[in-house]
Amino acid sequence: MSKFTKSILILLCCTVFQQVQAQKYKDIFALLEAKNYDTAIPMLRSYLSDKKKATEANPNLRMGLYYEELVAGYHLVKDSTAILEAADSSLKYLVIAKTLIDEKELKKNDEFYQMYYRRDLRTGDFGIKLSDVQLDLDNKIKATSNIVSNARQIYKNLYVINSNYTFCKSSYANIVKNHSQEKEFLVHAHKPQMDTLDLMITYMSDVRNAFNKVREAVSLTGVKGYSPELELKQIRSYGKDGLSEVNFYANDVEAWDYGTWAESSFKTIERDVLTLKQELVDFDKKLKAQGESMNGLATVRFETLNTKIDHSLIREMHDLDNNPLPEKLFNIQIGLNLFDFITKPLQNPRIEDEMDIDYQLEITDSLIHILDGIGKNAATLVEPYITVGKKKYASLVEGEYGGDFGLIKLRQKMETFVKTNKEIWEKKHQAVDLKSKWGVSVDGKDSLYLAPREDGVYATRYLSDFYTVATMKDDSSNTYVIGIDFKDKVDHGFIAKVNNARQIVWKEKITLKSFNYDKSDLLVYGAFVPAQSGMVTAYLYSVTEKPHHNMLAVSTDFSGKVKWINHIDAPRQPVQVKLNDIVKETIFYFVAEDKMDTIGPGEVAYKVIDRTGNVR
Repeated sequence: MSKFTKSILILLCCTVFQQVQAQKYKDIFALLEAKNYDTAIPMLRSYLSDKKKATEANPNLRMGLYYEELVAGYHLVKDSTAILEAADSSLKYLVIAKTLIDEKELKKNDEFYQMYYRRDLRTGDFGIKLSDVQLDLDNKIKATSNIVSNARQIYKNLYVINSNYTFCKSSYANIVKNHSQEKEFLVHAHKPQMDTLDLMITYMSDVRNAFNKVREAVSLTGVKGYSPELELKQIRSYGKDGLSEVNFYANDVEAWDYGTWAESSFKTIERDVLTLKQELVDFDKKLKAQGESMNGLATVRFETLNTKIDHSLIREMHDLDNNPLPEKLFNIQIGLNLFDFITKPLQNPRIEDEMDIDYQLEITDSLIHILDGIGKNAATLVEPYITVGKKKYASLVEGEYGGDFGLIKLRQKMETFVKTNKEIWEKKHQAVDLKSKWGVSVDGKDSLYLAPREDGVYATRYLSDFYTVATMKDDSSNTYVIGIDFKDKVDHGFIAKVNNARQIVWKEKITLKSFNYDKSDLLVYGAFVPAQSGMVTAYLYSVTEKPHHNMLAVSTDFSGKVKWINHIDAPRQPVQVKLNDIVKETIFYFVAEDKMDTIGPGEVAYKVIDRTGNVR
């Protein structure tokens, strides 16, 4: 670039600068009065940038008023940065203007202060008074100072509100995400979750306090258009409520009350959940102690054992958990305790009494059922069930079972235990079940089949020479049998008593000489019926074409002595048999009592056998 060119550029810049410097304030003032701020404000800033003119009163005043007007147009919260910058600037220029405006300034530049031109109420004269200007500036400075100081307080508290509320909302949303049901969260809760709830309670309390401070600060600013009110809505529907967004910049703020929800949850966990978990640990220890007590030489009373989980404990578990792991563990331990008690002769001497067939039959069936229960509960101890269960019941699973690995070992141990013992007791049950169906004489020559009907089907005629028609068991586990004896050439009926060891105590023949029955079809039925004290009474009934001697009734005492035998012409098999205990009569009804009025002339509705055996 040549020296000539440089000289020209320097000359041009100086000319422009001189033009700006020469710019008159009254021109800028006119633009300000016309509110042509886009043009006026850049010019005013340029004007005040001149050190000589920076101390002029009215330009500073007008710049302060411009920023004051900006403050009034901003939203107190949404435009937080802008409003603070504008208020700070307004305050700066207004303070400068106040120090520069005096009587001399008002007289010299009165055209710039026409906004203060008014009538003096005391003298009635019109004019501009310095006191009016100073009072107005004092008020503006005070109002702007209030905005600056209180706006910062508002923004500080709004930050606290947003930060704390965001934490609470995120914490709640995370809980909902991880736990589809509220009770699932409660049962999972441990110290970390309770710490989070405690923070939610504190933070929501801080939100309330901070919002009250915001409302108070807003009222002190004097700014219009923002008057916040906070309504906290209760979380009533877990997983639905509490997830929507909230605008804290709105006038009417509706926010979720995470604090109340967290406080309620915290109290429930502290009062119910933690108490329950300790009760579960205590109950588990109690069950294991009962099991250990049977390993020594001391006898244990059966009534001291827990044969089932306490009802209240079951209810409390299911209130919180649809499928509680402790229930499986307790049922396994209860099953083991029952199995040990039943199978150890020291605790249960009857287990060795092989002559007590009914007990052996019942107890072997019970043991198989117990083993099935242990196996069923042990089979549930798999992933992910045990991992989830450990999280819910850490103190029980970790403290009493060695964690999830300990539960896997327990399942494997129980699988072997159940398989081994089930084979043993199923074999014993089959043997006892077979033995229970036969009554055998002491010499082994006679045998009676004691299960004449199974599932409604009669046993085959050829199982034994003694065809059983009906049986009855008394309170002492003795079985009484009535049937037909095909062992001899001449058919006989028989009535017998078989004890619990399935030995035939006595067997008495009943003559069938007059009994009308078809040996080939063998449509013979019977039953034991109510009898006089010390007696046993039964009947045989044969389906025949004609009702002649087709029914036989017999009564013996408990020693087997036959008291009477009667042949009866029965129109059909009795539908009901009653004992009139007052007159000691046995009544065989062939028609139900409520159908007696349907009997036609000559039809037999019932037969009566008196105490001596006579039929009428």
